[in-house]
Amino acid sequence: MKSYHLDPDKLKQQKRNIILMYGITLVVLLVLNYFMYRGREVSTNNFLMLGLIVVMFAFFGWNALRQRQAIWDQYEIIVDETGIRQTQPKAAEIFLPRADITDAKESKFGLTLMAKAGQPVMGIPKLLTPADYEEIKGIVTGWLRDSKPVVLDVNVIEDAQATLPIDEVELEAELEPEDLSVEIPEDQQAPQLPEA
Repeated sequence: MKSYHLDPDKLKQQKRNIILMYGITLVVLLVLNYFMYRGREVSTNNFLMLGLIVVMFAFFGWNALRQRQAIWDQYEIIVDETGIRQTQPKAAEIFLPRADITDAKESKFGLTLMAKAGQPVMGIPKLLTPADYEEIKGIVTGWLRDSKPVVLDVNVIEDAQATLPIDEVELEAELEPEDLSVEIPEDQQAPQLPEA
């Protein structure tokens, strides 16, 4: 059993992207507001609206950073010989047994595991360290390659007559096909064929 977590270096990049997204949007809104009210008298309502915009963007940006940190702290993938277990914040724990994995498809975001019904069940993100991601991908690929077909417990019977009870052998002998000639009643005539 081995446990995998998201790459801490990629968290820094995620946080930087969040700060840039909220920061650039805030600056654009402030610039648009400046050009809308340029040359006009600025009232307290304008300052109040600008203050609310700044507070709103700061709050939502801080909340997004906090949520991203929680994901990095609590996300975990556990792989053992029975299957793969995934836990993450605000989501139910998922366990995918090894026998239920039928296919794996890779995209730019990671590896998607398919179950017997052909539906995507679990994703292995590329936000793991590259070595961990490749290790899980190799394990799943090995499972898919080494999947064993289902073998039924069947015994081969050499002589079927010897295994049947005597009564059934006699019944089979009585069921011989008989002469299956068709009799036409006297009052009915055979159909006439058209002349060629």
